[in-house]
Amino acid sequence: MEAYVRGVGFWAPGFPNAEAWCSNQSNLEALKPEAGLLDGALGRRATGLTRLGVETLQQAAADAKVELSTVPTVWASAHGEHETAVAILRALFVGDGRISPTKFHNSVYNTAAGYASIATGNRAPSTTLSGGADLVAMALLESLCLLSAGASNVIVVMFDEPMLAPFDTREAKAPLSVAFCVSKDPTGARARISGLRRDRVSPAPLHPRFGGLYVSAAIPLLEATMLQRSACVPLELQRGQAQPIWMIDVSAAGPAASEGDRS
Repeated sequence: MEAYVRGVGFWAPGFPNAEAWCSNQSNLEALKPEAGLLDGALGRRATGLTRLGVETLQQAAADAKVELSTVPTVWASAHGEHETAVAILRALFVGDGRISPTKFHNSVYNTAAGYASIATGNRAPSTTLSGGADLVAMALLESLCLLSAGASNVIVVMFDEPMLAPFDTREAKAPLSVAFCVSKDPTGARARISGLRRDRVSPAPLHPRFGGLYVSAAIPLLEATMLQRSACVPLELQRGQAQPIWMIDVSAAGPAASEGDRS
């Protein structure tokens, strides 16, 4: 299967979008994702992880010029709303045993997808999945399957944050969200992706900022897409032993991807 990347989204502390990240232009004021889509009560109740994912969803949709009220979505998180889960467990075992209703409804795995669909009135198919070390590859596979099933565009959001104690074993220091709008249509595309498979290639190195945060395996794909670099990019992090890993081919999308067509 092949597809075209028509839009991207990126957020990490100090880097509010993909352009800032790829040009290494940090913004010290970018401490929290804006997630302007979530206003009123939605904004007040949304967790940090939900805001993180929604921010890059908006960016990818705007970049691709697709309608957020109709586009199918895929959300991928290794651990979901674990911060909320830890707070609930703490209330049960350390506090008075009373659980906040807001925290309770924010604890489900598809919290971000729910908030985004409510905010946009989107009734299109939406999948929330995990995948462990295969997180990035499984998210892309799901989006390609939705395209094969008839969708014209799909936005895939991969997002996670460092684990809290006692689960913080992956040495991640910062949250991260990366989003792609993948499409059957090459018009205005940034890149073409194809050949999702396992092969013996070098895995993505651990980034000092994100440690073992599985979503950081999407950074090579983001950079190849943004810099219009043809490459075979890994979709997994180093695991300490040689083995076939998930990878994908990235290449130029053709004349339709020129800046003139995108503007």
